[in-house]
Amino acid sequence: MLNRTLVINIHTFTGEYINLNLPVEFVKRLIDNNCFDFFYYKEDAIDCDKLLKLVNNAFNYDLTGYIGEITTADNNHIELSIN
Repeated sequence: MLNRTLVINIHTFTGEYINLNLPVEFVKRLIDNNCFDFFYYKEDAIDCDKLLKLVNNAFNYDLTGYIGEITTADNNHIELSIN
């Protein structure tokens, strides 16, 4: 599938809303180059390895639609989908 987009919606515990729309091929390169290592240094952050594995598997199986959601220990809510 061409031109797929990873959609990341984040609702923070402070009430902010962040919406990211990233091309799948770009995110694949970020994962391959270990560009998500900033999560590893925050104790109450999400399990970055599991998240990246989930996203990468969704890419590899050409999935589209709702992928999953995560609520962090500090009550941030993250939803993932592929369009």
